[in-house]
Amino acid sequence: MKRFILIALTPLWLASSVVLAEEPAIVPSVTPAEAAAQEGKEVKVKGRVEGQKTSAKGVTYLNFGGKYPNHVFSCVLRAKDFPSAPPAYEGKEVEVTGVIKMYEGKPSMDISSLEQIRVVEEAATPAPEGKPSEPAT
Repeated sequence: MKRFILIALTPLWLASSVVLAEEPAIVPSVTPAEAAAQEGKEVKVKGRVEGQKTSAKGVTYLNFGGKYPNHVFSCVLRAKDFPSAPPAYEGKEVEVTGVIKMYEGKPSMDISSLEQIRVVEEAATPAPEGKPSEPAT
């Protein structure tokens, strides 16, 4: 009898495990200032890139919440993952996805693929300065 019950329930168990496996993991969204509280967790951090710098070794840093060294969160893009320079993100509102780690007392995220960065809003372009436009004649 036990064997019959196990055989009868096996298809249900397999079907439920397939359904459960297909559910996508929910990645929480946080601000750059909230990132430190998420150490060791995968999150989405949304904010404006206030500074972007590439070192002589080809490592690019994206700083949020202020320019270096006054930033509150940073992303690190290593040269080995980006053979050509990453795009310019400074001044843009972006959302980055990855695991938060602490570096020198500040939250940081390693970025190994451009798929981890999504531009939410392009940088505002300043109005050109010069003399005011004249009416058409």
